[in-house]
Amino acid sequence: MNCRNHPGDSRSTDALPRLLSAGVLAPVAAVALFAAAPVRAGLDVPSLGDPTAGRLVGRVHAGKAPLPEAQVYVYDVADSSKLLATTDRFGRYAFQPLPAGIYRVIAHRPGYVPAVAELTRTTGESVQSLDFELGTRARRSGNDGKDDDEDFWSIRARIPSDVLRQIQIAEAIADDSDWALETAIQRERFEAELRTLSGIEEAGEAGALVLGSQLDLRSRFGETQLALRSDLREFKRQAFMADTAQQPVGDSQAFALDVNHRGSNIQFTSQRHRFQGPQAGAWDDLDSMAAGLESYGVRVEQAGGGGASHFEARYTADNNFHHGFGDLYAGPSGVHSRALAAIDSPMSSTTLEFRGAYERQLTASTSLETGISYRERQAYGDGRLSSWGEDPHQRFDVFGQGDWEIQPTVILEYGMFSTLSDGSLSFTPQAGFVVELGPHWLASVAASQRVDSEQFLFRDFLPVQYQDDDTCSTTYEHCYRVKLSRRLGASGQDHGFEFGVNRRQFADNVRLYFSRDIFDRLESLLLVDGDQVEEVQFGLQQRLGEKILTRVSTSAAVGGGGLLRAKDGGSLRNDVRYLVASADTRFERSSTGVLVAYRWVEQELSPVTHDVADFRPAGLDTVLAMERIQLVLTQDLPWVTGLQNWALQLEMQLSRGHVPIESSNDPDQLRRRVVAGIAVRF
Repeated sequence: MNCRNHPGDSRSTDALPRLLSAGVLAPVAAVALFAAAPVRAGLDVPSLGDPTAGRLVGRVHAGKAPLPEAQVYVYDVADSSKLLATTDRFGRYAFQPLPAGIYRVIAHRPGYVPAVAELTRTTGESVQSLDFELGTRARRSGNDGKDDDEDFWSIRARIPSDVLRQIQIAEAIADDSDWALETAIQRERFEAELRTLSGIEEAGEAGALVLGSQLDLRSRFGETQLALRSDLREFKRQAFMADTAQQPVGDSQAFALDVNHRGSNIQFTSQRHRFQGPQAGAWDDLDSMAAGLESYGVRVEQAGGGGASHFEARYTADNNFHHGFGDLYAGPSGVHSRALAAIDSPMSSTTLEFRGAYERQLTASTSLETGISYRERQAYGDGRLSSWGEDPHQRFDVFGQGDWEIQPTVILEYGMFSTLSDGSLSFTPQAGFVVELGPHWLASVAASQRVDSEQFLFRDFLPVQYQDDDTCSTTYEHCYRVKLSRRLGASGQDHGFEFGVNRRQFADNVRLYFSRDIFDRLESLLLVDGDQVEEVQFGLQQRLGEKILTRVSTSAAVGGGGLLRAKDGGSLRNDVRYLVASADTRFERSSTGVLVAYRWVEQELSPVTHDVADFRPAGLDTVLAMERIQLVLTQDLPWVTGLQNWALQLEMQLSRGHVPIESSNDPDQLRRRVVAGIAVRF
């Protein structure tokens, strides 16, 4: 079995921070029930900067011959969901889109031994390739009911129970075993998983309660599969030293319904995040404004005729959610006290977006994807945003991208993105190479350059998740990425090394989020037109013995240089820095996971002199300086009689610093958070 990663996966060293920020527990806990249990309310900010979606493609072989009608499952260890694709007559399969996450990929066809591989996707925009080779196995004996092929029974322990039931159904049909078929089908018709959590966070004499629950329901009716997921979170503030009632700070509600029928899938999503009353900034600050975000979407996917297509529509409304700082911040120098109007990000907005794309494998070595998207956004800035008019801002994107396997060790990736925004046209050509330097080494290079037909008077504002920001998209004026990686082991996941550097200059204004936790939303960076950021990424993965797997990843960046306009007419130079690191260890024998993660984020605004000949900062105002360390322990309970479907989690966090709002809290004061939870599947 061969695994090949394409250039879009350059942030793979940050897979663990991504799962951490998503609230997932141990990323390598592939069989942990609690790997799906977020400990915080999820913030799924739609990425509007790039209309493309990443994909996973590959081939299934039996010897040298392609294997048609084989089933390939992609199992998400975070939420226990699964996707299914069937190979065509050339043995090819494709999944698109495939969000960031830790996956277990299983290839199977009746009469063959299944193959299993671990897959890390650190961004939903990446393009990856994974090939399987299946070996034949003996059929069941009609009398003893046992499989003569020990390989199947040794590998089945790595197959998730959801997928294993599907394989058992297929094998029972092939073996003409009515009893086995009926048993497997009965178990497949309904499954549920419930997770609950509770905890407390404190800072000095102030504290807050954290409550939450998550429910997953799956059922099957003939050839139709249904999946319903809900995620509820609530934050309540209380004063430990005062006799006061609990005050609600905020809550989060997220729902998703998937309907799959014969390979076609339709998904409905709904989410709402809000801070109630005046408590809209940090939970221990009572003077900040109200904030909230809600989003509703539908996505339709259809495969057939040698290609795959998808259509998506989404409505999003936000109020004071992405604004971050502005009138709410008073700089230490007092020069721009209450005047750092972040007029490059709106106070509130409503967005309506449509996307459609079609992808097809043209030949055995060439694939092509084309699509179009339309976005209409009405933004409001309380009369302060000169770049946002009263009329809605409209944006059309037309794109095409593909890859060409020039030879078995060299792949060319190419693309062209055209954007029409309020009468101005821009083009962003992209190109990249993937080169196999040997049986285990892989090098990749990617670059893009945006060309505007005229000087843009309007710069868009986009919310972006750090863990999804991995492609050279139209958000950047230019982008360059280089990556070197080495993989060893049967699945390519036992031993690994990755090193990458990238340099990008922003063409739009971006709010960069490092956490999907709604209550950490202020720990984010505002990047503006003209900011240049250089980033270094490092990752190491090592199996320590047969049953211990550890992963270490680090990403550090520094940059800035873009200018913000202040309300008093001055200009402010933007400078940003961040460090994201994690170490994750999975003890497979005891089903124990240990994750330690650290995040440091800092942003400074410097008033610049008005003398063109002496254009330099005149002082510093640190608007954001936060650091956070997290320890997560997870424990499955298969060794406890009667508790095979139970799992436990304990999370502890320490943080300190200040966010861009007025607050009387001491920046050096430690905040402590302890959250415990339990999960059960039935």
